[in-house]
Amino acid sequence: MRCQTHHHFRVSLRQSVRSRLTLWYLALMAVIIVVYGGSLYASETFLNANLAESRVESQLNQDSVQFAGAYRQALLKNQNPAVLHLSLSGQEMVLLVHPDGSVLDSRGPLTDSLIQQLQTKAQQDSGMIDLTVPQKHPHGWWGPQNDYRILIMPVLNGDARIATLLVGLPRQGSIPLFAIWFFWGGLALLAAAVGGYWMASKALRPVSMITRAANEINATDLRRRLPVQRRDEFGELAMTFNRMLARLEAAFKRQTQFTADASHELRTPLTIIDLETNRALTQFERVEEYRQVLEQIQAENAHMTTMVNSLLLLARADTGQMVLDAQEVDLSDLALASVERLLPLARQSQITLSTGDLPEVLVRGDPHYLSQMLMNVIENGIKYTRGVGKRVHVELACVEGQWGIVRVQDDGPGISEEHLPSLFKRFYRVDKARSRQSSLPGQKHEEPGGTGLGLSIVQWIVQAHGGEIRVESKVGAGSLFEIRFPLLDNAKKTALMTD
Repeated sequence: MRCQTHHHFRVSLRQSVRSRLTLWYLALMAVIIVVYGGSLYASETFLNANLAESRVESQLNQDSVQFAGAYRQALLKNQNPAVLHLSLSGQEMVLLVHPDGSVLDSRGPLTDSLIQQLQTKAQQDSGMIDLTVPQKHPHGWWGPQNDYRILIMPVLNGDARIATLLVGLPRQGSIPLFAIWFFWGGLALLAAAVGGYWMASKALRPVSMITRAANEINATDLRRRLPVQRRDEFGELAMTFNRMLARLEAAFKRQTQFTADASHELRTPLTIIDLETNRALTQFERVEEYRQVLEQIQAENAHMTTMVNSLLLLARADTGQMVLDAQEVDLSDLALASVERLLPLARQSQITLSTGDLPEVLVRGDPHYLSQMLMNVIENGIKYTRGVGKRVHVELACVEGQWGIVRVQDDGPGISEEHLPSLFKRFYRVDKARSRQSSLPGQKHEEPGGTGLGLSIVQWIVQAHGGEIRVESKVGAGSLFEIRFPLLDNAKKTALMTD
């Protein structure tokens, strides 16, 4: 017997879809947290109101010192301050006022009204002031009015003030921290949604492939299998589908073969009945001839009835509709009764039906089906021993105080090893020549070779009672059927453990 290789799928932590999803999720969340936190930090750093004011004041101080030095030199040299080259930043305004209040130089977005306001402010001491400057054409994200931070600095020659310098820069607008958090939080949620959708799509892609492949498989093409290219949960799922398809394929094959065999077996008696009926209607005239035909039809009808009942029993067993009337049964009583009932058949076949030790063997089971099992096994031995051997032997035994053993041994032709695996298949016959033959008109009808369902029924009865059946056979030396059932005490323990 060849050993079958079973493929066991072991999913390691690294290959697990669950682990990969977790790692992808952690990586995505790490990226989101880093970007989100960095964005919050950058936004708070560059858009913080205090820092923005500090940058403006620093720039004002730097520019004021630079501009004041340039203007001082020009005024001391009696040069026109308006012709000096000064590097102003965007929107920066500069106003140079003489101590008498006249304007020496003005640059940037200054209007007449604003210059008048600044001339008034120039009379004050140096310092920072805030001033709202109306703009006709607002720039950037500033509103219709710009707030300016203005530094007032005196231009001195020694201790004497020779002019007053006013330098102004727009105050940078600040954004509330809640708005910053809301904005970047929304982006983080969007990134999480997109990333989660991508991860889910990537993770479930094998499911879509399996679903598509499964939809393409139908009842007429069960030989196809799902591709197994992954060693993870989806690969294990595909393997499970493939095993299920293999079982379905085998079941469909058995069903197809069963239907063909049943049709073939029923066709033989129907053909005989049809032929005998036609002969009776067209050829016979004597009452004895009609009686012979009716007996033949009755025999064929009995054969079909037996076959149909056997098929019905197996069909109900397959669907789990059979209910056993479990009770205490002594196998020795059933064995004796079966031997007595089959003695006439054994004598007719010139077979010696003997018994060995028949101790009390108490089991829990259905006496009707157990009796049918013994009848089938013993009758099978008589039929196949007839004409070849001379003896069928029945005996019982107990093994290890746990098992009751039924042995049926014959000295018939035996069974070759190649037939043993298929011995309990439905309609299977070892010797095809012993299959049921139709009787042609004018020929003597031979004893039926059976329906080919007896051993299938035996196997079901044995398995339904928690037993085992095995066959030992050698060509030319006969066969041994050994059936074992759990003894009554052991069967009760097994039933309690099962419950």
